[in-house]
Amino acid sequence: MRVLIAEDDNVSRLILRRALEDLNFSVVAARDGEEAWHLYQQQPFPLVISDWMMPDVDGLELCRRIRAQQNEGYTYFILLTARDSREDRLHAMEVGADDFLSKPLDRADLASRLSVARRILEMEHRLREANTELARQKEELELKTQALEMSQEMIQQANLRFRELFDNVPVACYTFDVEGNIYEWNRAAAMLYGWKEHEVLMDSIFNTIIPPRELEQIRQLIERVMQGEGCVIESIDRCRNGATRHVLRSLFPLHDASGQIVAIIGASVDITQRVQYEQELRALNERLESLAFTDALTGLLNHRALQDKLAEHFARAKQNGETFAFILLDIDRFKHFNDTFGHQAGDEVLRTVAQVLQRYSPPHSIVARYGGEELSVLLPGYSLDEAIGVAESLRQAIASTPTPYQQVTASFGVAEYMPYMHTPSEVVEVADAALYEAKRAGRNCVRPLLQEWEQAA
Repeated sequence: MRVLIAEDDNVSRLILRRALEDLNFSVVAARDGEEAWHLYQQQPFPLVISDWMMPDVDGLELCRRIRAQQNEGYTYFILLTARDSREDRLHAMEVGADDFLSKPLDRADLASRLSVARRILEMEHRLREANTELARQKEELELKTQALEMSQEMIQQANLRFRELFDNVPVACYTFDVEGNIYEWNRAAAMLYGWKEHEVLMDSIFNTIIPPRELEQIRQLIERVMQGEGCVIESIDRCRNGATRHVLRSLFPLHDASGQIVAIIGASVDITQRVQYEQELRALNERLESLAFTDALTGLLNHRALQDKLAEHFARAKQNGETFAFILLDIDRFKHFNDTFGHQAGDEVLRTVAQVLQRYSPPHSIVARYGGEELSVLLPGYSLDEAIGVAESLRQAIASTPTPYQQVTASFGVAEYMPYMHTPSEVVEVADAALYEAKRAGRNCVRPLLQEWEQAA
C-alpha cells in the first residue's frame, strides 16, 4: 500500500519512513505540508501520516485540503503529534483526522494503528467496488427497460451478489435508517456483538449496541451522515452478554436510485486491545514521570523537583508579591551515626525523619530531600515567624520520635523570601547559613539568619 508522510524534522521523517518500509509499505516522504499537498494533488494516496506542527501548512491544514478535494477513494489520515488533550483531538477529528500517533514514535503502536487503517481502507475499497458494480448494473437495467420490462431475475442476482459481499466483509457492518432501525447485519457484526441477524432486524441500534451514554453523540453523527457526510469516530459499544468493546466506528450514507439518502451503513472495528495498551502505556509513563521526581530512599520529592518548586514559587512571589518560607534541616552527627550503626541504620533514620516531616508539616507544604542527610520544607504563604514556629514543632517531633538506636535530633535553618532577592538560590543560601548557625549553637535547635543578610543586601 502506498503511504504519504509529511514531517519537517529530518530524523523523525527518516525513522517513520524506515518503520513503514519495515511494514512493507511503499513510502513517499515530504519535508513539509506544502510539499505533501503538491504530491497528493499529482496522485492521491490512500494513507497519509502527517506531523501536526509544521510551518505554513501544518497537519490540520493538510487534512482540510485533502478532505475538501473530491477523490474516488477514501484517504485515511493519521496525525503524528505530542498533543494529547481531548479538545485538540476532538477538533482534529472534526477537521477530518481518522487517528493519531503519539510522539516519540512507538513501532508497536504504529503497526497496530496501520492494521486498523488497512482494514478500514480495504473495507471501503470493497464497498466502493460493490457500489460501482451496483451502479453499473443499474445503468444496464435502465437501458434495457427502455425496450422491455426490467428483469426481476437480474435484480435478484444483483442483490444476492451484494448480500454475499456484505456478509463476507471481515468487518462488522450493519445498515439502519435515521431512527436507528436495523435492516442488515453481517456475520462479523454477529461475532463482535453476539446478536444474530434475526435477533436485531427491525430493532434499533439504540436498544442493542449503543449504550445510553453514547446516544446523543450517535444521534448527532446520524444527522451529519443524512446530510451526505461520512464520519469516523471512536466509541464504546455494548454486546449481548453485557460486555463493552472499544470500536472505531465508520458511518457512510446509502442512496436510493434517485440519489436520495435513505439509510446509513455502519462499520465497527474492534480496537479494545489497542485502547487497553494505550491505557497501560499511559499509566507506565505517569509512573516513570513520578519516579523522575521522587527520592527512592525516602519517598520525598528529590533535589531536582525541589528546585522546580522553588523556582515556581520564587517567580510567583516576584510577580504577585506573595511570600514563602524555606526550612533546611540536617540530622545531627549523621556521619558518626553511620559509622557507629552502619549505613542501613542510617537509611532507616532518614526514612523515619522523612515520615515525621510528612506527618507534621502543614497542609500544602512541600517536603523534599535536599541531599545526603539534609531535608527541606517549602512553606508557601508563610512568613519567617510562622516558619520558625513550624520548624520548632518539627524539631520537637523528631527529637521525641524513638528509634532502635540512639536518640535522633536535627538542626534547622529558616529563611523567608525577600523582594531584594534575585534568584531562588539566595533563599537556600540564607537557610543554609542559618543552619550553620544552628550547628554552631550546639545543634538540635532552630535558627533564622535575618539581620546579617539584610545588612548585606
